[in-house]
Amino acid sequence: MPPKQKSLRSKSVAEADEEDGIDVLPDALLQHILSFLPAEEAVKTCVLSRRWRHLWKLTPILCITNTERWRSPKDFIKLVNHLVLFRGSSPLHKFEIKINSCAHWMIMSGDSNPFHCAIMWVMYALMCQVQVLTIKNMHAYIEMDDGFSLVSRHLTELNLSGLDFRKFVLNFSSCPALEYIYFSASCCFNSVEKILSQSVKYLTFDFPEFSEHHRTHIYAPNLITLRLDDCWGRVPFLESMPSLIAAFVRPHRDSDDLCSNTYSGNCEDEYCHGCYGMVDNAGNDSAKCVLLGGLSEAKKLELIAGPEMRIFRSDLRWCPLFSKLKSLLLNEWCVANNFWALACILEHSPVLLKLTLQISKETKPMIGAVENYSALVKPAAISKHLKVVKVHCKEVDEGVCETVKFLSTLDVVVLIRRMDRSTNRLLENLRFSEGNLKA
Repeated sequence: MPPKQKSLRSKSVAEADEEDGIDVLPDALLQHILSFLPAEEAVKTCVLSRRWRHLWKLTPILCITNTERWRSPKDFIKLVNHLVLFRGSSPLHKFEIKINSCAHWMIMSGDSNPFHCAIMWVMYALMCQVQVLTIKNMHAYIEMDDGFSLVSRHLTELNLSGLDFRKFVLNFSSCPALEYIYFSASCCFNSVEKILSQSVKYLTFDFPEFSEHHRTHIYAPNLITLRLDDCWGRVPFLESMPSLIAAFVRPHRDSDDLCSNTYSGNCEDEYCHGCYGMVDNAGNDSAKCVLLGGLSEAKKLELIAGPEMRIFRSDLRWCPLFSKLKSLLLNEWCVANNFWALACILEHSPVLLKLTLQISKETKPMIGAVENYSALVKPAAISKHLKVVKVHCKEVDEGVCETVKFLSTLDVVVLIRRMDRSTNRLLENLRFSEGNLKA
């Protein structure tokens, strides 16, 4: 190829590469790409060209992350303060703070609560009409005092983790559009007496810590879905939830509602910490359903607890009516004392369609001696829609057999699903009906 033609070809290729580069993309798409970067990286793009100078300011997502690579917390705080100052008030869809080295901040700054500066960043996000707000703290608790008050008519989702709330009332009523609240990774509610939101529809607590001396009240009348998993301290008191559809509740095995004296729901020992250890034990809460009253309107329930957890059995002394309940999952706590808790729930669930029992440990000592199954206290009537009961277990031991015999007196078919201990894989199905156990 002649030199002249070769140079012309090289020039045309260079021009094509320039035309096909990232600069041909529209501003909205470039802003979307920048929103995937941490804020400190996105702001660096302002030096690329005159066009890029202000693109980072208009990204709909702003993610602020501190790591141990910052030698001084003051440098990080200075960067973020300048970032929000120069960004202005352009609208935000999502604002996220990730604190990965809180202990490092405390040591370097000598501040026991380095989060006071982040409160200002949250206020900035609310000013920008943020819709999704996330605060992730991966280390020691960060204290949230009265300065943590959210007021926004745009906020729809709140994700919080690793925070210690020091307010007596955690009130989200000033966020009328807020529908999703996720408390994850060990939020602490020791000082909180009430959590209030009339707008929230989906509420999740993962590994929360509540007070051992009083019950936190949860008021969420428009709640649709509730998840309360591995909670420490006292299980919270659930107020009326007429719109509830599904709920999952599992107190931690070492929570403060344990009673090893009896399986009846409440012992008579005034020194029992589980039954009488609250400072407000003489108040109205001790004479009401703590959990089941608030869950009574649900269509789907999963109630999981250790055998010594008294809270579900204690609530059943008031026998709330589950008038809408169609799907129910329980574990071995319900078979204690000759199945009276299971019988009580079945009698008060008139439209129940699906019942699953998960039995993962030896239950024979909980059940007690049964000599005559026909003489057991059985529900006066159970749902006519309940035809099959599934029992998930790892071994068909004596306790499982006792459970199957009790269920057979209710004129239902029992399907036993034996699971592998290590892989949770189904090993076999056993069908029990009309007094026979068949493979």
